[in-house]
Amino acid sequence: MERWDFDGWARSYDEDVEREDWIHKDYWKVLKLVAERARGLVVDIGCGTGNVLRFLDPEKYIGVEPSVGMREKFRVKHGFEPLDGHFLRIPLTDESVDTVITTHAFHHVPDGEKTDAIKEMLRVLKPGGKILIADVMFESGEEKRRISAEDGLKEEIEDEYFATLEHLREICGKLGLRYRFGRVNRYVWIAEIELLTPDRKG
Repeated sequence: MERWDFDGWARSYDEDVEREDWIHKDYWKVLKLVAERARGLVVDIGCGTGNVLRFLDPEKYIGVEPSVGMREKFRVKHGFEPLDGHFLRIPLTDESVDTVITTHAFHHVPDGEKTDAIKEMLRVLKPGGKILIADVMFESGEEKRRISAEDGLKEEIEDEYFATLEHLREICGKLGLRYRFGRVNRYVWIAEIELLTPDRKG
């Protein structure tokens, strides 16, 4: 995580997302769409400074954030601090929340760890719960390469671990999950993932 200097970025994060560059295109629309689909007690992985709380009830919200700087900025803004954790270590008990959300953060999870990250999110879900992942994603590796070239974003896109829908479908198939993907714009998708069976281990 140090490669992205989240602690340093915390100082300007809120201003940066307002610029709505390609990676944050339709930023507030995306957060609102995620909040509208969430239900019950929500845990937000990689919550940053907690901007999604513009649309969610803080009394039914738990933030999880690995960056000390982001957690401090969150505390100043909202009056409480998120938990110290990340996608592979969510500091909650099994089956304790109704919805797991993550916005503009899943691309920091290396492709080889994405299955484990989804398993960890499933672990904390109550039966009948769901996962909402909103982030830059691509239909396939081919689409990723094409958009990278067309939009002059090769270096920026290769610097992150943006998911492909092909890979997420493969993960969901192995874990016995139902999924839906909705495209918000050229870059950003929302994945909605739920269990098909009560077998939580997949």
